Amino acid sequence: MSATELPSIVSNSTATAALVGNAGSNFWLFSPETGWDLTHPSSPEGSLPPARRLTVTTTTAPITIDPDKTALIVIDMQNFFLSPAMGRSRGPGHEAEEVLLSTAFPAAREAGIRIVHVTWGISDEELAVLPPVLFRAFGYKQTTTDEDSEDHHDEKKGTKDVGHDLGSLKFPDGTTVAAGRMLMRGQWNTALYGRLQKSFDDSQGTSMPQRRFHKNRLSGFWAGSSDSRALTGYLGEHHITTLLFTGVNTDQCVLASLQDACNLGFDTVLLRDGCGTTSPDYARLMVEYNARKSWGFVSSCKDLAHGVKAAKGHALSL
Repeated sequence: MSATELPSIVSNSTATAALVGNAGSNFWLFSPETGWDLTHPSSPEGSLPPARRLTVTTTTAPITIDPDKTALIVIDMQNFFLSPAMGRSRGPGHEAEEVLLSTAFPAAREAGIRIVHVTWGISDEELAVLPPVLFRAFGYKQTTTDEDSEDHHDEKKGTKDVGHDLGSLKFPDGTTVAAGRMLMRGQWNTALYGRLQKSFDDSQGTSMPQRRFHKNRLSGFWAGSSDSRALTGYLGEHHITTLLFTGVNTDQCVLASLQDACNLGFDTVLLRDGCGTTSPDYARLMVEYNARKSWGFVSSCKDLAHGVKAAKGHALSL
C-alpha cells in the first residue's frame, strides 16, 4: 500500500491524509494542509495526543514528529576536527557548534528529544583490519592551488597516519596537550570539542543523559561495526524512528551516516545550520538538495526551536 486516502488524524481539520508506505509495518501520513506526519501511530487511524506532536518547518512541507521517538544525532564534533591545537581555524564547524549549544540542545531537552553523539573512536582490533581508503583519507594530502578545481590533484604522504601518536600540541595561549593516537578511542583528539564535552558531562546527572557511540568508518550506521550495532540497538530500545542530523563534515561523515540511517528505515532530517564542512560550497548544496529530495527532509535548529516553543505554548522570541 502506498497512497491510500484516510480520514485526517489532525484535530480540527477537514483534510484527508494519504497513507505513504505500508500500514502494517512502516508508514507516514501526508496532507497538503498539514504536511507530513512522521509520528508512527500504531495504526493509520490512530492519533497521538497533542503533547506528543511536534511540528517543524522544513524546506518543503512541514513535518510532525513524536519527540519520544526522535533523537538529535551529532556527528564527529571532536577535537581532531575543531580544536585550534589541531590547527583548525574558526569555520562552519564552529558556527554549527554555537547553534547546537545555543539552540538545538536546549530545544531538544525541553521537548524530551534524546541527544546522541556519534564520533570516531577506533579500537586496536578495528585498526588491524581498517581498509586502505581510510589511511589514504587521513594520511595523504592533496596538493593544488585551487581547492575548488575539479581538475587533477597531486597527492603526497602526510607526517601522521590513523593510529599514529600525534604528539604534544600547543594551544594559542601556549599551553600544551598530549593529543594521543589519531582517531583512536579514548584519546584527547577524539574527545568531544570544548563546550560540547562539558555539555555531555553535565548531562550525565540528568534524567536524559546524552549518549556517545564510536565509529570506525565515515558512517556511524555501518552495519559491519559492533559499535554501529550498539547505536542502532540503543535507538531500537527507545523506539526511536526519527533522526535529526547535525555535525561535521556535512558532505562526508554526516552524509554517510544519514544515508545509511535512511537505508535502515529511519526517518532522516538534516538540520543544516547544525552542520558544517570545509569542502567547497557545491558539496554542501548537493547534500541539502538530496537530503530533501531523496533521503528525507531539510530543516534547521532554529526551526526545531520554533516548533518546540510553539508546541509548548511559549511566545516565539528567536
